[in-house]
Amino acid sequence: MRPLMALSATLMFALVACGQAAAPVDAGAQTAATVGGEVTAAERAAILTALGEGGAAAQLENECGEMVAPQFLPADVGPGVGRAVAFVMSGGPNMASCYGDGPYVRLMRNSGGEWTEIYSRRGGMVAILPTRHRGGNDLADGGPGFSFPVWEWNGTAYAFAHREIADTDLGDARFLP
Repeated sequence: MRPLMALSATLMFALVACGQAAAPVDAGAQTAATVGGEVTAAERAAILTALGEGGAAAQLENECGEMVAPQFLPADVGPGVGRAVAFVMSGGPNMASCYGDGPYVRLMRNSGGEWTEIYSRRGGMVAILPTRHRGGNDLADGGPGFSFPVWEWNGTAYAFAHREIADTDLGDARFLP
């Protein structure tokens, strides 16, 4: 079963690297759980303001000059992190011909009523691992490949852990799109 889940994860990484969202192939694969309900309009506005984008943008310009609608996805990354939301900018229609375009994930944390960026990744998937540090789940990122860099929660933000995880060990991971 683990090889099938690893194959599913690798396939998802490959599709996301191409800018296409993919549903888990295996019934055992998991997507990141929603925590604390949907992202409210007030949270969206506060996140956009924290990112310097103004508070009411329905669409933003990506690196290729195209207007795309950002996604706001609540993510369970552990009790030590608290309320977290993934701000995702997907690639636009010219993604295949525009270098640098593709999914851009910025994980935002609400601490004391203020939203701050605690992790960012361009062009690949984010795997939420079952292992934890300081109450926050470890993260792995990457596109298609055989191993992925791991990031650990340091109490304030995610920092590179100077280790990797093999794709065959991603069976219990949950994925952010």
